[in-house]
Order: sequence, then structure tokens, then C-alpha cells
Amino acid sequence: MTVHDLWAGLSRAEIADRRARNAPRWQRRWREGGGRDGRQRKASYKEAQKAQALLDDAAQLEQPRARRIMRESVTVRTLIDRHLATKADRSEGTLRDYDAQARHVNDAFGDRVASTLEATEVATWAARSGVAARSRKKQVELLRAAYRRGARDGLVDVDPTHDIVVSLGYKEVSYLSSEELVAVLAAARDDVDRALLGVMGRMGLRQGEATSLRVRDLANGALSVTTSGAASDRTKTRAGTRVLPVSASLLPLLESLARDRDPSAWLFESPRRPGHPVGESYAKGALLRAITAANIGRAHPIQHLTPHGLRHTFAAIALGELHYDLVTVSRALGHARPSITLDRYGHLSRSGLGDLMSAMDLAVGTAASIGDI
Repeated sequence: MTVHDLWAGLSRAEIADRRARNAPRWQRRWREGGGRDGRQRKASYKEAQKAQALLDDAAQLEQPRARRIMRESVTVRTLIDRHLATKADRSEGTLRDYDAQARHVNDAFGDRVASTLEATEVATWAARSGVAARSRKKQVELLRAAYRRGARDGLVDVDPTHDIVVSLGYKEVSYLSSEELVAVLAAARDDVDRALLGVMGRMGLRQGEATSLRVRDLANGALSVTTSGAASDRTKTRAGTRVLPVSASLLPLLESLARDRDPSAWLFESPRRPGHPVGESYAKGALLRAITAANIGRAHPIQHLTPHGLRHTFAAIALGELHYDLVTVSRALGHARPSITLDRYGHLSRSGLGDLMSAMDLAVGTAASIGDI
């Protein structure tokens, strides 16, 4: 029983051709029964399935030597491919991002035997210059997830990414205060602009989520967010699919916009291209017009920001002014995990600590009263 590389000895061009066709690369051969009289059997595996071929071989042989050979043959690329195969149900945009980060990891370590990669090598690579910190962080996290999955599957013993952290540093995100948001919405050119800016600034929708809303998504006083836009029929993550109650002040605008229209029509339809949703430039223009109009006569002008800044505005108001908890705000934003909300907006909730301590005093008493018990 052996595992053979069907691409061995081929030129780079021939390997590239087979890779493009997703042709089988590994072939496991064995005989049923004992001796030379046993029937010869074969099983072929794709390029990313070498580890699986060796796992099958080891399971059938039940020999320690086979498992040792398997561990000595698994590459970093194999671990990455196995991990990404479990993410096939993510949105198109997320998958493109995974593939882009995987290319950088594979360029650096793809052909390395996974068990030979050392922590110092990974740390040096993670600290390299010329690459944005957020990209380096994503690449390290992808490599870490692949190694952890490999460890669970028995393919590797040690995770060389352990304790390696890429610091993003603190960067203040532009957003509006509640008073400024009210002024901007009031200064919008018309109810269409006001409703579009409202679902982003007052409900936290991403720009793509807002512009890809259909009339049918508004029902029973709530908005169903089911797609992230950008030609995708899904949201960015599973958590992105959500139903959000519409505030009493925003609901009449949306209901007026949807009234007597085909349920499949775009809620925010392009005025220049009937049958198409408004584009990115429209949202930018609507926000620019509204801020410019709101600044007329203001002693302290409102800063200009991108449409995505309205989503930050929602988070800032919810956490910093209303003191809502991170879990609730995370659900409203459609983040995959509350830790994402904490990482990006946690600093905004610090103003709520005083209220927390005061509430704790009311609940359990002051220090003096506790001492009297």
C-alpha cells in the first residue's frame, strides 16, 4: 500500500495545466486480501487531498510508520486548503478575501512541510514591512486556524503561530454624534436620500446591504437584511443575515418609499437606470449633499465622512451615548462575533463605566452600608 505523486517529473507548465484543470495528483494503491494474488485497487485524490490520501492509507495499514510518513508529507498548503474547504458556504466577497490572504501565506510557506515551520519564522514574516497591519493580521489568523484544524485532525503536533499577535494599533474612526446625525438627515435633499442615509446611520447597515434592499424586505415594521450587495445573494457572514426593527421615525419614510410597488423591486432604485439599485456614487453624493447643506450657518461644521462612516456613527451612538451592551450592538451590526465589535468599537463604550458602577451601588449597596451588615 503506497501513495504516489502522479505529477512527479512533470514540467512546471504541465503541473500548472493540471492544477488549472483540478486534475487528481495523488494515487493510493493497495491490494485486497494478501499476497500478489490479491486484487489491485486504486484511489485518486486532488492536489489538496494528499493528507487525506495518507490518512486513508494509515487507517488501512494501522501502522505507526504510515502515520509518521503522513505527518512528514503534509505541507502548509495542504493545511490551508483543508481549512478553506470548510468555508465554502461563506459569501463570495468573504471567499475572495480568504483566497487573497491564502495566496500570501502559500507564497511564503505553501511548499514547506508543516511540521518544519518554526515560530520565529512566522513571527518574522508577520512583522514584515510594506504590508498593511490588517492584512498581516488576517494572514496570521488564517495560518493559525489552518494549523489548529490540522492538530485536531492529527496532521500536526505543534502550532508555530501560538502567541504571535499583529497589533493594529488604535485608529480613531470618523463618525457623527447623534445631534450631527439628526442635522444631516434633516438636511437631506429628499425623502429617498433621507431614508437611505437613515438605514445606514440609524440602523447600522453596510452600504451594500442598504442599497441591495428589496421592497419585500420591509414587512411588519422590520427590515430583513439578506444580502451584502456587490453581486452577492448572501450577507458577508451568517450573522449578517438579520431582521431589524425600524424606528418609529424612520418607518414612515420606508413605507412611503415601498408603497404600491412590486415586492421584487429595489427599495432604493436608481433614478437614472430603472430596474437597477442606486450605486456607490449615489450614496456618496447623497451624504455629501446632506452634510454640505447641514453645515450652512453652523458654528462648528460637521466633518465629511464616507457612507461607511454612518455605520460607525450607529455604533458610536449606541455604545458611547446610549450605553448599549456590546452583544446587542454586535447583533444589530451583523458581526460574526461580539469580539469583532469589541475590537473596533470597544473604546467607545468606556463612558458607560460610571453608570455601571452607580448601578452596582444601587443593586448591592455602598461600601458603608455593606460594612453595616
